[in-house]
Amino acid sequence: MDPRMLDYYNRELAYVREQGAEFATQFPKVAARLGMRDFEVADPYVERLLEGFAFMSARIQLKMDAEFPRFSQR
Repeated sequence: MDPRMLDYYNRELAYVREQGAEFATQFPKVAARLGMRDFEVADPYVERLLEGFAFMSARIQLKMDAEFPRFSQR
């Protein structure tokens, strides 16, 4: 596994949590049904879902950066 994977994963997870906090602020009723409050997710199943999504996103971003570095420069 690429040693950069953990960095990519943490970056994606932070982004998902930031977006979740913004979503919870804009749509508190829906967020409450998902167990979301700001940066916190009370439901462990939703938390695992977000972590899995961050993992897959990190993997895709890592592959994109490796294959297309010119297009994915930050």
